This record gives sequence, C-alpha cells and structure tokens, in this order.
Amino acid sequence: MRHLAQLAGEVQAWGKSEPRVRAVLWYGSMARGDANAHSDLDVALVHALDTLPDAVVTSIAAWFGVRVRCRTHLDGRPEATLWVDAALTKIDIHMAAAPEGLAWLADSPDIAPPRLVAALDKDGSCANLVERAAAHIPREPSALADQEIEKFVVGFEACSAAHCRSDGYQFYFHYNLALHRLARLVELCRGQAVYQFLPKLLLSRRMSLPEQVRWRELHGTLYLPEANAAKRRLADAFIGTVKEIAGRYKVARPLNELRAFLDDIIARDLFFNVRDFADAYDGAVRPGRLFRASSLARWKDEPALRRWLADRAVRQIIDFRHPAEMTDPKDQYQEDLLRDIRYVSLPLSGAPRKDAIPPPATAGETYFRLFSRQLVNVTAALRLIAEEREGATVVHCHVGKDRTGWFCAIVALLLGMPDEQVAHDYMLSGQGVSEEAIRHFIVTVRSRGGAAAFLRNTGYSEEDQRRLARRLFVEGGAS
Repeated sequence: MRHLAQLAGEVQAWGKSEPRVRAVLWYGSMARGDANAHSDLDVALVHALDTLPDAVVTSIAAWFGVRVRCRTHLDGRPEATLWVDAALTKIDIHMAAAPEGLAWLADSPDIAPPRLVAALDKDGSCANLVERAAAHIPREPSALADQEIEKFVVGFEACSAAHCRSDGYQFYFHYNLALHRLARLVELCRGQAVYQFLPKLLLSRRMSLPEQVRWRELHGTLYLPEANAAKRRLADAFIGTVKEIAGRYKVARPLNELRAFLDDIIARDLFFNVRDFADAYDGAVRPGRLFRASSLARWKDEPALRRWLADRAVRQIIDFRHPAEMTDPKDQYQEDLLRDIRYVSLPLSGAPRKDAIPPPATAGETYFRLFSRQLVNVTAALRLIAEEREGATVVHCHVGKDRTGWFCAIVALLLGMPDEQVAHDYMLSGQGVSEEAIRHFIVTVRSRGGAAAFLRNTGYSEEDQRRLARRLFVEGGAS
C-alpha cells in the first residue's frame, strides 16, 4: 500500500510539472480509500484540447523512465497502461480533452461512490464532475435482474447455436458471456447492485463451499462432446438463481417460461449436422426415409439419442468412418443402442482420415478421388438404402459434411435432382463447407459420364437405380 501511495504522489508531481495536463483524478480503490497491497493505481487525466493522448503517454512514461517495465497504448486511443518497478505495479490511465469526457466514470451506477477524486485540478474545471462522482446513484434491482436475465437468454441461445454448427470457439465465447450474466445475477441477488460489470471475489464472498464446487463445474469448454452437459449445468444454475432472485425481487419472466425455452434450445441443438435428406429437395423426396448425420456415437450416452432413433424408426446406420477412427471407445456405439438397428461399416476414406478433411480449394477434387476409389462401398450403401422395409436409414461419417456430403450428392444425382438443390443440401452443413467444392465435384462427375456410369462398373444396375428412386421419391413426384 505504501508503494501505491508513493506512485500516486509521483503521478501527482508529474501532473503538476506537465503543462499539457489540466487535472489528475483517482478512480477505483485509490478514490474509495480501500486500496491494498494488490491494488492498481487507476488514473483519470484531463489534458489540453490541443494535446494528443500519445503525447501524454510519452510524457508520463519518460517521467518514470527505466522504471517502466512495459507499457501498452494504441496510437490515438485515450487509454494506456504502465507496469512499473520490480513489483510490476499497474498504472491504468484514462484520458480526456474535457472533463465531460470522463462522464462515463463519474456517472456510472455500476461503480460505488466516490467514483472520481481530484488529486490535481489546475483550473477548477473538474469540480462539477467530482461532485457528481460522489453522489449515490440508486439502482432498481428488479430492472437490473430483468436486463441480466434477457442477456443470459441471448448468450445461451448463441452458444447453443454455435454448438449445433460445430464451432467450438464460438460456443466457448458465447457460453462464457452467458456465464458472466449468471455471475452478475448471483452478485445482484446476494451482494449489491454495484460492480455488476465484474463482481469482486464472487465465489468466496457469495457462495458456500459446496456452491463454489458446483460453480467451478460451470467452466466453459472448447471440446464440443462436453457441450450438452455444460449447457444443462449452466441452464440449471441459471434457473436456480432466477428462482432465488424471484424470492427477493419482482422479475418479469415467469420461471416456467424460461425453463421451457432453455429446454427447447437444448433440444433443438442437441445434435449437430443431423438432418433429413429430404429437407433440401422441396417435397420431391420422402421425409423420414434417409437421414444424414455426423457420428451419432458421440451422443450414445444421451437419452435423447434413443428417443430420436425411436421416433424416426431408424432401423439401419451406415457408417462411412474408417475403423482407425473408432479405436477410442467414445467413438464406438454401444451394443444395446444397436439392439434393433442394423449397423454397417462402409468406409469412404483411408486411414487416418487424412483425406476426410480437405482444404476448401481442393475439396472437390478430393471428393471425386474418394468416390472413384470407394465405388464398391458406395454401391453397397446405395443398395442398403434402397431395400424395401419399414423404418429409416442414417448415413454418417465423423462430422457429416465431407464424406457424407459427397455421398448424399451422389444419391441426389442418381435421383436426377437439380444441381442447385444438391449444392443446397451440401451447404446446409455449414462448418466451413465451400459451394465451389461441391459444384466442382458435381461437374466432374457429370463430365465423366455421370454417377450411374461410374457405378455400372461395380454392378450397380438400372434396376438398382429404380429401386432407390422408389424408396426415396414421393409417390407421384420425380422418377
């Protein structure tokens, strides 16, 4: 604390000697008088109108000289940070060319008063600002709670949508934004209405030890197979906190409405890149006959997967992954899950998936090469899909966009579907797929005589093709 006070004195002395500085003000712990050995020195400066922030930063850095171990400042920006001395004490600096440029500090209801205290005011221009910064600004907890609840819902939906798109980093980013909103709600419920922007010592001050353990389990993850469980934990914690808040303040949204909506989000995004092949074909293809997917094995422990398989009467799963991709038990199906389902392994690439995730620029060529090499397994898969039976077939690889993507394009070409719809089906996978890649693949297949011509070499007959059409086309539709 003594070191911080000494630094404050030196900043004040620099301000007195620097003609371009009109005022030096403290904010944060120095303004409130509760600074400790771990505190930073937070400085607000008012400089002359004809002075650029860069000149102010250069001046204060020169004042401390070699004591500055590091400094950050973007040209033209009104903020900078210096770390000084062996303790690497941080001096945070915010600058303005007029007192009102610091109104965001003086008038912020998120910060307890006094929000600004004058250490130096050469022309008395900051008196009104400092007076405002000393005033208590009342906050309405119910309104704050409603705001944070709304923001949590937005963040939660965004993270879940990113999960469904198989975007690990966006999931992590939006998940943590939602978690931050939950932290603000906990602070509001158990603490105070200030410091909502970043609650201080939230776990140790506001939670029991068991609650701290549960809170730590809410940490975000970049590993998407853990995303469903993470979302459930976060949703449960949020509902529990809103229930607690509703016992103290009036909140606008009914608890059951919030719970139902979060459940709907989780259900909507439980699987990623899993859809009916018919979705892209404007009613020409029978729904419920063929589903394309990423590997369903990643959800084998989810009760929802069993419901999904039962609701769609899935009787057959055709797996395009290479056996080398399934050495880890987490990538394998449980026997009881497949009790009433025929599981067939028909790899459409070599091991270890080196050809399964091609760069967009060469993806179309890679797809064609794989198709040419895997004609026997492609034919076998087509015949299995065309079998006359009750129930549906699921085809999948690992992520469901490359191998599954070009295979489903072959199915569509055999059915005579328009190129636009074939490309649309492929693009529905998102996750960085390239329309150029699938169009290159389609053009290449057509230029070599078409999908059927390739498959004739494996014994795939015109009758096989007609059986596929009978199985997948809507009666009275294309033929």
